[in-house]
Amino acid sequence: MGASRDRILKSMKVQPTAQDKGLVLTLRLVAYDNGILELDGIPLSDLPQEDGWVAGVGVMAQTVHEFQKQVRARRKAL
Repeated sequence: MGASRDRILKSMKVQPTAQDKGLVLTLRLVAYDNGILELDGIPLSDLPQEDGWVAGVGVMAQTVHEFQKQVRARRKAL
């Protein structure tokens, strides 16, 4: 189960730094006892844990890429 760009943008947590000098991305990865992983509320996989972990890395990479776009847009606006 993958995550669409829209779903990532809705679920990712980006906040300004304390003095608004930059941005902070917080990723929340939850590993349930039944083997399901969830990243920022997005279930990653119903498959065995190893496959879920690989899916998690992919969704994290997508999330970091979207964060990078926000950082670049912020720099251009300065």
